[in-house]
Amino acid sequence: MEGVTFTMEDMRRYGVVRAVMDGKMTNGEGAAALDLSVRQLKRIKGKVKRYGMAGIRHGNRGRAPGHAFPDRFKKRVIGLVQRRYPGFNFSHLSEMLDEEEAIRINRETLRLWLRPLGYGGKVRKQPRHRKRRQRSGRAGQMLFLDGSPHAWFDAQQSTLLLCTDDGTGEPLYGLFRDHEDLEGCFTVCQEVFTRYGLPAVFYLDRASQFTTTRRGGVHVRQRDDAPTQFERAMQELAVKLLFADSPEARGRAERINGVFQDRLVAELRFRRISTAEAATDYLNRSFIPRYAKRFGVAPEEGLSAWRPLPSGMDLRHILCRRSIRVVNKDNTVSVAGRIIQIHPTRRRLSFVKAKVIVTHWLDGSWHVLHDQHGELPCEELVTPRPARAALHARG
Repeated sequence: MEGVTFTMEDMRRYGVVRAVMDGKMTNGEGAAALDLSVRQLKRIKGKVKRYGMAGIRHGNRGRAPGHAFPDRFKKRVIGLVQRRYPGFNFSHLSEMLDEEEAIRINRETLRLWLRPLGYGGKVRKQPRHRKRRQRSGRAGQMLFLDGSPHAWFDAQQSTLLLCTDDGTGEPLYGLFRDHEDLEGCFTVCQEVFTRYGLPAVFYLDRASQFTTTRRGGVHVRQRDDAPTQFERAMQELAVKLLFADSPEARGRAERINGVFQDRLVAELRFRRISTAEAATDYLNRSFIPRYAKRFGVAPEEGLSAWRPLPSGMDLRHILCRRSIRVVNKDNTVSVAGRIIQIHPTRRRLSFVKAKVIVTHWLDGSWHVLHDQHGELPCEELVTPRPARAALHARG
């Protein structure tokens, strides 16, 4: 494989394929994690068996498809549609372009080109039959991660972030926070992934730290194109996300929260525990092991779905807030009102106008990554706010 460069996406795909080949995941789970069909996954497995990691790379990588339309033609068609054919559905539009413009394009190509531009109207959601969801057959196949606000250990309300395995019904790790937030969810994930490995699926509600939705009118929910930090991190780890539209859809997780609000509150009061730190320690050291022994069930299948963390993977670089920035003239970058100073390295004195990745770890530290020079030395600059009197004087 000399001279071959593998991307992070290649590493992710290879990790999933290896997990399927080693029996850690089924073909269906692996295909779902990579957003492929089972048939496509089996082809890739065959190539990996034959060529090793090089089998992950597509043979046509870097080459444009022979049947692809030129970009100039695509832009001309899009402009023509926007000027002359508003309000047509894609099938009708394909027919009109053929009849009126002598342009033959199938409706799926038009859909692919125009749907991101908002063309084609709203998609009608068809009613579906609901039925009781069966418990996952294997440990690590599906996890719940949920926040439960409650007066857990004092009169002031706090939130318990709890991760639970659907296959066994056992809680895996819990954390008390002031409210449900991204850092808390990432902390729970880091503990779970370090102890058990990577799951196949997370089944979540539509909280803002998990996914972004915006409403166009009273009853229309539209998905935002930009992924959240949580979605970006799980995509890098090849953990599939499923989102429930109602609390009832995640009934098992809701019932566990209800049991915790009954039993755990009483035990925290009995133990006279009144701080989040002490409550988190008691929860994971004592309460969860006893709860798992009392209420946990054996999975239907003995083979676990947990995937080991890839060798050399540092979860701190993934389970964090990440931003892309261009370095300013004074070798600084600004993220969320914070100023990060980049220091020179032995190989390069200045990084002005360079594109870098800025990560804010769960421990509060800042890290700046460059694609060629790796991690760059940096520090956060403390910039005191001007005095209120001075601000009024300027105004």
